[in-house]
Amino acid sequence: MLKFVEQQLGQGWVAEPNAPEPQVSVAGPSVNVCFRSYRPVQDRKPSGILRALNLFSKAGPKFDETWGTLSFIGCSRWCWDDTNDHEWYKVDGHNRYSGIAPRWGEFYELVGHDTIRDAVPWETIRADTANSRHFLYYFRDETLEFMAEEWSFIPSLTV
Repeated sequence: MLKFVEQQLGQGWVAEPNAPEPQVSVAGPSVNVCFRSYRPVQDRKPSGILRALNLFSKAGPKFDETWGTLSFIGCSRWCWDDTNDHEWYKVDGHNRYSGIAPRWGEFYELVGHDTIRDAVPWETIRADTANSRHFLYYFRDETLEFMAEEWSFIPSLTV
């Protein structure tokens, strides 16, 4: 049975939902996906006069926004599909996991027997290994998949 295990980028980071603008680069057996990301920021309560001034502020929630890099280490293959949020929600959407994955816009590891894994063309770097794992990230306007041994996410807080 195929299971979708939701992955967390860490520290509350998620892909920017409206315009993540993913960019893929391959460096040997690693594939990096750089994209716009954000995380909610805890609003520290101001004190004294700053608190009084803040009472009239109409500012909404605050976010840290930056570019982040999601790296797939020991990557054997990857693919970029143009399935977007509109295709995902169609009854006859063309993404092979539409109706199977729990939610749109999330980062998953697929675990278990997957009879439709190879139903799309992959960019092959090398042969899969015994440690290869299947990762899938639904961005707004595209879907990216990776067969890799591990992943990591690093936000660029200096941007």
